[in-house]
Amino acid sequence: MKIRSFVVVLSGLILALLLASCGGADKSNESSGIDSVLNPLDEISKRIEANPEIDSLYKIRAEIYLEMNQPDKALGDMRKAIELNPQVTDYHILLGDIYLSMGNIESSKKSLIKAFEMDPGNPEPSTKLAELYLFLEDYEKVYLYCNQAIEIDKYNAPGYFIKGFALLEQDDTAKAIFNLQQATQNDPEYYDAFVMLGHIFLVKGDPIAGNYLKTAVRIRPSSIEARYHYGMWLQEQEMIEDALIQYDAILQIDPRNKNAWYNIGYINLVYLQNFKTAVEKFSKAIEYDPQYAEAWYNRGLAYEQLGEFDKARSDYKKALQIIDNYDKAIEGLNRIDGK
Repeated sequence: MKIRSFVVVLSGLILALLLASCGGADKSNESSGIDSVLNPLDEISKRIEANPEIDSLYKIRAEIYLEMNQPDKALGDMRKAIELNPQVTDYHILLGDIYLSMGNIESSKKSLIKAFEMDPGNPEPSTKLAELYLFLEDYEKVYLYCNQAIEIDKYNAPGYFIKGFALLEQDDTAKAIFNLQQATQNDPEYYDAFVMLGHIFLVKGDPIAGNYLKTAVRIRPSSIEARYHYGMWLQEQEMIEDALIQYDAILQIDPRNKNAWYNIGYINLVYLQNFKTAVEKFSKAIEYDPQYAEAWYNRGLAYEQLGEFDKARSDYKKALQIIDNYDKAIEGLNRIDGK
């Protein structure tokens, strides 16, 4: 009995391009660092109330608002910061990020071009413009601005990463790999590049995928994405105990993660043949996603192995309700009816 537990689809990879603004000349009136507090938004708001003339405080609060998905409030703070001190390149870069998050492409573009004109020796405005054009799928301009960033700084990891991402979208995998590897060489802590390389080599069936994904987990231990795909790689290599460690770690971070419950169920079903445990784990996946057809099917298969044919039949039928003409579910029903 062999069932694929997962399908990796690179086109479905969700990449969060970094919105943090860094670099550039900082002409703020006070250090932008704040103490670690339980509520950073309240803390920085109090500091702004006490010191309304300090431009850097508005940038800090704008970043918090942006992270909280409140771009309107972030926009107000960045406009205030620029009003107080229009000569800080970082402010215009962050303003461009905020406009992009609001879908205001032209204003984002203007802010980033302004940042580049203010500080042509800073590669970040170019990489941000490359991100913008990647969003627009204008690959010619993506490569233009990536190459501009790399020309400014030949070790610019984001320039190589964005270029690699664009090449991957255009199905030039070989060149994509080269650029993504260049990004990791220039920045050994570049999490996104390691994850993407792991995805690519996972699809290719190349064992080197494990090295990239393991590194991604080391860089960002709390990343569910990295742990899940590293767990999948370990599972494909039949390193079952190590895979379970990754899935268990995911559930410590997110107890409702349906995919981790599903893969633990799969391991118990296929590799360990612990069918009762498999039923329990698939049931948890179904609890958190009642439309998880594969979980219904595999729970049905576990019930079938336990000789509980009525429950197996019910689960196969449920899987068929979710996915029409689900071949494996049809086959399962035919097996039961033939017994």
